[in-house]
Amino acid sequence: MSKTLIAGGLAATTFVAYCVYFDYKRRSDPMYKSKLREKRRAERNKAKEDELDIPMPKTMDPPSIQKFFMEQVQVGEEKLGLGDYKGAVKHFASAVLHCGQGYQLLQILQSTMPPEAYKMFMEFLPKAQAKYSRQMTSKAPPKSKEAPAQAKAATERVIAEEPWTDIFKNNVTSTFD
Repeated sequence: MSKTLIAGGLAATTFVAYCVYFDYKRRSDPMYKSKLREKRRAERNKAKEDELDIPMPKTMDPPSIQKFFMEQVQVGEEKLGLGDYKGAVKHFASAVLHCGQGYQLLQILQSTMPPEAYKMFMEFLPKAQAKYSRQMTSKAPPKSKEAPAQAKAATERVIAEEPWTDIFKNNVTSTFD
């Protein structure tokens, strides 16, 4: 019994000594702090990207968009019922972005959502809209020299005509008062 106890103690001591040595070597590396900062920065950036990650339809034909819209509303309602406001906000934002009557949907959401969830939704919607616009413009590169100006004008027109930008301005000022 004493031999196994000595062997176990020796193995534990060797393991602890190795851990101390390895930690010393890792920390004494001149690039340790810069690597650690870079790793943490990458994790923060990934977390921010994941926060803005909204579901997108697989195809852009009208029947699939309509089906996608209904799915997003349903999943948003389920998450709202479970108390997962962030998840609900992402799905409702995706539904609003793919809805033909965004203004009417916003009115319905305002009347049915809890005030704190609606406030989160209205703060998230412009960010989601910006990301959606970037994704849509990056998916279809222009084919001719005249197309970039036309695509830019069309994108600016779509963004300027979004009905919730006015609602956002009006509701955000009233929710913070």
